[in-house]
Amino acid sequence: MTVRLPLLPRWLRWSAVALVGGFIFYTSVVVAPPATPIDDVKLTLIPLDKWRHLVAYAALAGTLVYATTDWSLERRWTALTVVAVAVLYGIGIEVGQSFRPDRYLSLGDAYANAVGALLVTPWYLLRRYVTFVDVRSGLR
Repeated sequence: MTVRLPLLPRWLRWSAVALVGGFIFYTSVVVAPPATPIDDVKLTLIPLDKWRHLVAYAALAGTLVYATTDWSLERRWTALTVVAVAVLYGIGIEVGQSFRPDRYLSLGDAYANAVGALLVTPWYLLRRYVTFVDVRSGLR
């Protein structure tokens, strides 16, 4: 059994990657996110700011997964490329923050970024059950 999913045009998929990457850059390097009262509350073992990193990099890796879905590389190489790009982007953001007087490089944030990027790896096990259908073919 396969599930049919729409495949948007390549330019739109890569625009989504750029949008998510740009949002991460803007909120991480250009401006510091405002402190909120909930930032100081410890609801779990993982602080809220680490959850934000995890979700942001899962979103980045997720858009990369969708953008690269038509690549002809082997599944493992595509997965490795997607995760590596997201992790390296996270490391680059952390290094970029070190040059800002109000920000700092955090290994904890870099680990949270990497864990978020790794959350997309189960997709590559499920991918064989998915068929992508070009949305333009449905418009004709």
